[in-house]
Amino acid sequence: MDIERATYFTIDTDDRPGQLARFSKRMSEYEINLAGVWSFGTGRGNAEIVAIPRNPNAFKKMIREAGWTFKEGSCFHLIGEDRPGALADTLDLIAQEGINLHAVDAMGFERQYSAYVWCDEGDVEKLRKVLKGW
Repeated sequence: MDIERATYFTIDTDDRPGQLARFSKRMSEYEINLAGVWSFGTGRGNAEIVAIPRNPNAFKKMIREAGWTFKEGSCFHLIGEDRPGALADTLDLIAQEGINLHAVDAMGFERQYSAYVWCDEGDVEKLRKVLKGW
């Protein structure tokens, strides 16, 4: 399994049509490539965009210039052989160490799976050690 620590950004926005399209257009205008992007409604007319840029410094500069409210954090990108139980084995190991994951986004592609996992910032180093020992 390949493991990479990644920087993600959560951007607060309004929950209305076209917000993710406007965000994507701005990424294109600034030639910022994203490894991943998600958008969720959070209630009461609000939403958040979660982005994992390939170049976090360029991304941070752009969102500051845009005046967007954001939070920055760490997550991990896992790539492994897609087989029954592959992700379950990894998640079980994480659970055995008492690490609570906030989110997991996983997909299979042909013979590989790709997953992003998020935990409390206070557990990032502990999670890194668990994954490194895998």
